Amino acid sequence: MSHTARLDHFPPLVGEQAPEQRRVMTQAVISAYADASGDNNPIHLDLEFARRAGLPATIAHGLLTLGTACAAIEVWAQDAAWVGRVSCRFAAPVPAGEELSCGGEVRASGPTSASVELAVLTSTGERALSKARVELRAS
Repeated sequence: MSHTARLDHFPPLVGEQAPEQRRVMTQAVISAYADASGDNNPIHLDLEFARRAGLPATIAHGLLTLGTACAAIEVWAQDAAWVGRVSCRFAAPVPAGEELSCGGEVRASGPTSASVELAVLTSTGERALSKARVELRAS
């Protein structure tokens, strides 16, 4: 099925795809999320600490990565639907400066809700999230 720039109907069809959106996970975004969430774990904020922990750089919070993916789906859904439920497994750390590719495909659809499988990939093609789904609900 093809990508549609904007979901202008509900329910979406099974196989319908949200267009890919790219987002760079900058240190400024990670730091702002840490401030907002209160999660100041140094692996997110201190480069030297992150390196001592075996990471290549500071990393984004898992929920920041998930929220970024959900935002991409909400941009696609616009006024037709809203994200009502989310689930995922955090599969790989997302280092500061990494560009994420976020999209999704409708896997199930009914009159009042639809299930969208998220695809959240790093620039190397690694899945940042696995078993990631959002439930869209009709607006």
